Amino acid sequence: MKEKSNFVLFLASFLMTIAMSAIYIAIPLIAIQLGANSLKLGGLGFISNLCYICCCLFFGKLYDSWKHKNVILLVSIGYFLSSLLFSFSNHLYQLFIFMAFWGLFGAMLWPSLEAWIGERSGEKLLKQMAHFDVSWSTGIIIGPLIGGLIFQISPRYPFYIACFFYLTIFFLILREPSKIEYKISSSTKKRPSRQNSDDATSSSYLYLAWIANFASYFSLGILRYIFPKLFIEMGFTPSTLGILMSTTSISQTFTFYILGQTSRWHYRLAPLLSAQLLIAFALILIFLSNSLSIFFLSFIFMGIGIGICSFSSLFYSVNTYHNRGARAGIHETFLGSGILMGSLVGGILAQVYNLKTPYITAVLINGILMIVEITLILKRKNLM
Repeated sequence: MKEKSNFVLFLASFLMTIAMSAIYIAIPLIAIQLGANSLKLGGLGFISNLCYICCCLFFGKLYDSWKHKNVILLVSIGYFLSSLLFSFSNHLYQLFIFMAFWGLFGAMLWPSLEAWIGERSGEKLLKQMAHFDVSWSTGIIIGPLIGGLIFQISPRYPFYIACFFYLTIFFLILREPSKIEYKISSSTKKRPSRQNSDDATSSSYLYLAWIANFASYFSLGILRYIFPKLFIEMGFTPSTLGILMSTTSISQTFTFYILGQTSRWHYRLAPLLSAQLLIAFALILIFLSNSLSIFFLSFIFMGIGIGICSFSSLFYSVNTYHNRGARAGIHETFLGSGILMGSLVGGILAQVYNLKTPYITAVLINGILMIVEITLILKRKNLM
């Protein structure tokens, strides 16, 4: 199968994340204008991700039986309508309602899209998943820039831009065939990136990657929903916030690209631990500093660390010929759970203590989960 067969899916994920990340900049800013405190800002992230992880768990193995094309078409329309309704919101409770629907649509979209790409990739799974991650993370680079700049013109404009992108995605996917036939020779039946033939080995590292992914997205949940209030109260503009958020995505995108060029990091503990240490260091810098230049450096480190954890979790999840959808759903559940807990715990701590407290808490969470990962791997000494 030629790699270009997934081009439309990569383009769809690129446009999808432009729209979503533009709105993710706008939602906290609108909520602040409507009088939201740190706790309510965290609640917005909590309600969306609670619905997301509950739906990922509820749908479970249905991901492997769904017609992925139909799911993505449905989600595109759902996102279009909810974005349109977001633009008319004048009360905080309306934002909470629409964020709940966003969680539902996300739970339908990402596992289906990941499983669909995995099914069509054959022995080129590593590069295809790298292209997928680069495509959606590139969208997250552009989305905050668009959202932050356009928000300063009108708080409603980011939602209108998102509506346009969702309609574009609908028509792109509408023209895409549901299935592409390809042949896999007997020599390629073996998983392409396995470094150990023991199934327990790959399963163990899959669990470690899920844990690391949770820790990294716990930190991202704080950045996405709690950091905007700290940043705005320091006197910076929404457009600067958009540029800063894009910095994380730029470094994340380069990380995805590099990981897609080599298999040397596969099924190893060191890359995951190094990534979490880098995230912890970035969080400490944010906690200690009020400098814009230090914030940019911290967000670069965050992008690298999150990129390693996220790509490892996704690749290990779909690097199989069975239950790709179910495992992708679990990957997304850990991801969503991290953002959910990060936004909730971060919002509570920022409200009760101060706006810097969530970052040192995230450092502790990463440290605790690193100890859990090391403990798990030591129980299987044959993996070291």
